Amino acid sequence: MVRVKMCGMMNRKDLIFAETAGADAVGFVTEYPVPVPWNLSREQAAELVLAASPFLTTVAVVGGPPDRMIRIARAVKPKILQLHGDETLNQIEEVVVGLKGTGIRVIKALRVNVDTGKARFDETDPVKAGEILAGSGIGALVVDSQTSSMPAGTGVALDWDMAAKIASRINLPVILAGGLTAGNVPAAVRKVKPYALDVISGVEDGPGIKNPEKMEAFVRAAKGIGGRA
Repeated sequence: MVRVKMCGMMNRKDLIFAETAGADAVGFVTEYPVPVPWNLSREQAAELVLAASPFLTTVAVVGGPPDRMIRIARAVKPKILQLHGDETLNQIEEVVVGLKGTGIRVIKALRVNVDTGKARFDETDPVKAGEILAGSGIGALVVDSQTSSMPAGTGVALDWDMAAKIASRINLPVILAGGLTAGNVPAAVRKVKPYALDVISGVEDGPGIKNPEKMEAFVRAAKGIGGRA
């Protein structure tokens, strides 16, 4: 069964909403270098990591120079560090090596521009980029949409055929993100067959405002509870 990560947690109420809805993981956008509505300080994120249920996987979502991301990871102590910027292959490998022995796993987001279809990476072909990233030491690959105005949390769906091709070509868990909602997620799961889903704006009433009904509906749709569309 596909797993669900709900990102952009802002407070303890959001954590309760996520766990009640049946999420498997929760994400904390931590000192992200580009202004986004969900940004927390490392101190705020660390408090929420400690407040999360032991059965919720905690994920710190970061970007920026490798040494800074490593320091954030060591301060926040999530189970997973999600690199969600324009990191080069060498920078990704530096973070992976820098966190060895901490128990913190590293995953990487491959962001694809929805207008051009190009990946935000040295290799702009998304499938080839996914193949390169699969050899970087990361534990999973997030495939997400990016627009000219938003680096993430765009609310715009990806080309699922492209995402499915990446998933079929690499020997890593693929996490699908980008414009997912309770209405379209069953079709996305059938098409891409991802290991997990990453949702943020699709379960909100507005930036940073989680809606518990939307969260529950998303999990039901994703996991097929009560039947799939």
